[in-house]
Amino acid sequence: MAIKWGKVSENPVKQVRLFREDNGRTRFLTEEEEDRLLENCRTELRSIVIAALHTGFRKSELLSLTWGNADFQSRRITVKAAYAKNGEARSVPMTSLLTETLKTIRIDGAPAAPVFRARDGSRYRDISTAFATAVQRAGITDFKFHDLRHTFASRLVMAGVDLATVKALMGHKHITITLHYAHLAPGHKRSAIAVLDRVGAKVPSIFTTGGSEALHPSLQAIEK
Repeated sequence: MAIKWGKVSENPVKQVRLFREDNGRTRFLTEEEEDRLLENCRTELRSIVIAALHTGFRKSELLSLTWGNADFQSRRITVKAAYAKNGEARSVPMTSLLTETLKTIRIDGAPAAPVFRARDGSRYRDISTAFATAVQRAGITDFKFHDLRHTFASRLVMAGVDLATVKALMGHKHITITLHYAHLAPGHKRSAIAVLDRVGAKVPSIFTTGGSEALHPSLQAIEK
């Protein structure tokens, strides 16, 4: 802003090296933790937590949903571009649990009516306090609402869903963000290395005796 205001000609701290940001956090719920969390959520909050776990939507995206965004016929739920972080609309298929959960809270099905409402019927403005209380009552540590989104992605990857599909469901702009979850893929490194075994089976063994004459012709050429 100082540059914009003409107070300085350049950033005086541009040579200062920034600390490396730690993006290694991948906190997700175990099934046992999920049961405890849902048990300690009030009815209104419980439906939001289930939706977060089954869509991967951000908190702001969930609270923006109206019944016009939920298509029970095709069983898809959509975040409009105006409320999506990357500015692009995103649809996610609804699981059976999410479908039944939404049906139980569908009192006013008007397209413009909010999906998630407080006890007094008003649209939620924020649920941070209520969620923190439920987490504390459940005895769960180091867990934030956004970690429900991490849980959604982590479970998909651990179930063997390819990263390109996870990227699309999460609404990531770049695959580099989705790659954060790659280490959770079951045996993904072992499967990659196993390719070498299959390739090696087609190549004559070089561990033979008898000198260079016993080597594969291509290796004899290299030795010469």
